[in-house]
Amino acid sequence: MKKIINIGIFAHVDAGKTSLTEALYEFTNKHYQKGTIKHGNTMTDSLDLEKERGITIKTAAVSFTWDDIKINLLDTPGHVDFFAEVVRTLEAIDLAVLVIASNDQLQPQTRKLFSYLTDVGIPTVFFLNKVDLETAQVKEITEEIYEKMTKEVIAYDKLNEQATWESLIEKNENLLEHYLTGERIEDTTLKQEFFSQFLSKKCYPQIDGSAVTGVGISSLVDLFAESSRYLWNESAELSAYVYKVDFFNRKKKTYWKLVSGTLHRNDHVQLNSTESIKLTHLFSLQENVFLPAEIIEENDIFMIPNDPAFQIGDYIGLPVKRKTEIAPSNLKLVLSISKEERLTLLSLLEELNQEDPLLSLKIDKKTEEISIRIYGKVQKEVIEETLRRAYPFETLILQPPTILYQEIPQKKGIGELVMQEPINPYWATITIEIQPNWGQGIQFSSLVSKGYLKQSFQHAVYQGIEQALTEGLYGYPLTDMTITLADAAFFSPVSTPAEFRKLAPYALYKALLDANTDVVEPLIAMELFIKKEYSGRAIAELGKLEAKIEKMTERKSEVVIQAKMLHSKFLFFESQLNEWFKGTAYLKNHFAGYKKTNDHSLYSQGNIDRIKALLIKDLK
Repeated sequence: MKKIINIGIFAHVDAGKTSLTEALYEFTNKHYQKGTIKHGNTMTDSLDLEKERGITIKTAAVSFTWDDIKINLLDTPGHVDFFAEVVRTLEAIDLAVLVIASNDQLQPQTRKLFSYLTDVGIPTVFFLNKVDLETAQVKEITEEIYEKMTKEVIAYDKLNEQATWESLIEKNENLLEHYLTGERIEDTTLKQEFFSQFLSKKCYPQIDGSAVTGVGISSLVDLFAESSRYLWNESAELSAYVYKVDFFNRKKKTYWKLVSGTLHRNDHVQLNSTESIKLTHLFSLQENVFLPAEIIEENDIFMIPNDPAFQIGDYIGLPVKRKTEIAPSNLKLVLSISKEERLTLLSLLEELNQEDPLLSLKIDKKTEEISIRIYGKVQKEVIEETLRRAYPFETLILQPPTILYQEIPQKKGIGELVMQEPINPYWATITIEIQPNWGQGIQFSSLVSKGYLKQSFQHAVYQGIEQALTEGLYGYPLTDMTITLADAAFFSPVSTPAEFRKLAPYALYKALLDANTDVVEPLIAMELFIKKEYSGRAIAELGKLEAKIEKMTERKSEVVIQAKMLHSKFLFFESQLNEWFKGTAYLKNHFAGYKKTNDHSLYSQGNIDRIKALLIKDLK
């Protein structure tokens, strides 16, 4: 069985990532004349939008064989707004190449990508590109890597030098003991030790090269091939999962990775451990196209066309534990459209949503508002261009992105609605208790015995509550509260689950009125890495934005500031980074819960109907 290895190529914009893919393919296919982004004829940037912008938007794949090993290269987006596409690629790869331009300073995006790779645990090789240029500063950029990313760098082309293998020996107590007694360590042992440390993320090989002249390409291919020999872990247990969905000319393609086992065309397999399906069409990656295949071998990537059922995350055989979870965006983008063009827009958005489930396409049942979630300005621009290329919309308007606010109860609240009281039109009695539980999301429990109130009735209450969570007192979704069905009663001749389902949202609303709610905004925890001369400016700007500075640390040439701030303030701060700090600041951030907003304009009454109006009146 042929060994197969999957390589992800990562880089900041313009570091030469796509050019490196071209150089690798040309090196292993002498008949191929490599393309360039300038001429728009590269193998992986195939979308018209990618060619025009000169950036990778979707992960693309190309395959070649070297030393009887199949090497699949996945070329990933370089822009931060497409990081969800980048992170999903991490699920499919064995190794990563982080391309770094040697004629520039270490870019913040490079540091962010390296952070993703180390968090997920992907063995990574640094490829210092553009060393052929007169402006290359290999020594300086290597020193930056040591200081700002990792000190565990190994020059791959110097593996046979004493200083290199001594650094490897130092990290292995057994080898160090033998070495200190004067025993000679065999070259094969040192080679095995290097790959052991590399694949366990204890060291990071560095190759200096050029995608244009071909310097370093043979070393990189050699590293791929040798790594595959140490990664091989054959298993008979079938396991595969979807890592990507793509639509081309309105036709769906689903991309899979076969983690273990072997697949044959017409095999019957278990999808998501629930249903048996027959795989009538399998396509294997050959060079830069997927061709019909009779068999898919372990660790390969493959494609299944035109099956509407498959979604990102689906699996066949054994379930696959994900390496990382992607936090959804807190930015909402509303799309306005005329009735005449609405169905066309929704059809295209559904395709985009299948390609990227984090868009979280939503249609408001009451207002019919269409919205998605995005991560930033460039993603918004690409979505709009993609839609307009697919159809000449005349009425489409993408509104400015807004923060997704939430509501959280201030305290414990009780909502009781009793049968036959004037305000209650349903044959049901429900008592709901709510309690804030900061940081734990929505939790539901019941104190009512299922021997008294049947499961179907209790499930109906849960369904009614779930539907009502989309809108609190002020029209925002509810979060971070524990909801308890404290009591219930029914009148057996006429009470039905539907009566409980319809009443539950009003019992919840009454409990919310009792507790009152705060409108809360996402809170962002951040680490800001800046040059020391900018620390005063950073502190001043953070102060203006009401950020809470929690810690400051000095490094050799940097200051690291840890702080928390509201998302709306963070968006402005992030947009000014390049201007304030001359493009040198590196920012790490993550969602850190919610904080009450002081924007009183957000506290306007949400949608109410007759029963809610009566509940409000009774409260007063």
